Amino acid sequence: QIFGPVMQIMKFKSLEEVLERANDTKYGLAAAVFTKDIDKAHYISAGLRAGTVWWGC
Repeated sequence: QIFGPVMQIMKFKSLEEVLERANDTKYGLAAAVFTKDIDKAHYISAGLRAGTVWWGC
């Protein structure tokens, strides 16, 4: 059951843009990051303002 805002798949030009969009909410219970690049997963996970961040490669 989804009970909060969900960001759909969107194009982006920079990782900073991704973080800005993801953190532009008053909610922040959890987040998920999916990428094949482990360095990007760590960078994004560290920059997200969320209680829990899951990531998968």
